[in-house]
Amino acid sequence: MNILIVDDEPEYRVLLGHYLEGEGHTVFIAEHGEAGLKIMDIEQVDFIISDVYMPVMDGLKFHKTIRSIERFKNIPFLFVSGFDDQYTLSAVKSSKLDGFIKKARPLTELNAWIKYLTTPIDKRPPSPPTASSFKTDKDRERDRSLRSNR
Repeated sequence: MNILIVDDEPEYRVLLGHYLEGEGHTVFIAEHGEAGLKIMDIEQVDFIISDVYMPVMDGLKFHKTIRSIERFKNIPFLFVSGFDDQYTLSAVKSSKLDGFIKKARPLTELNAWIKYLTTPIDKRPPSPPTASSFKTDKDRERDRSLRSNR
């Protein structure tokens, strides 16, 4: 799958790019939305991961622009941000093609979001990935133990 990463933090772009390439994806990288649009004009992009807050063109305007262009409007789009405050979450209200993940989350959660958003809507689980989906067996056992001790 061809994935476009749009983020103004060079370290995050490199980390995410290496990880996704290791998972077998082709990765394109842009430092803001305008650069992302230029890449999309020349490359086939199947999935977009974009920061919310960036200079030049932020993720919200980039998303709005993508959704207004017929050939791009159905590309799954995952917002990432270091912020998960109410303002940010309300600004990135999800559609069936969009998701949000905080940057500090494990990369397994990122994979789950990619899988979720690229699965046909009629074949998806009823709810998107959540942090509780990524508990280890040890975490689940501890939770069961705590519930039974109440």
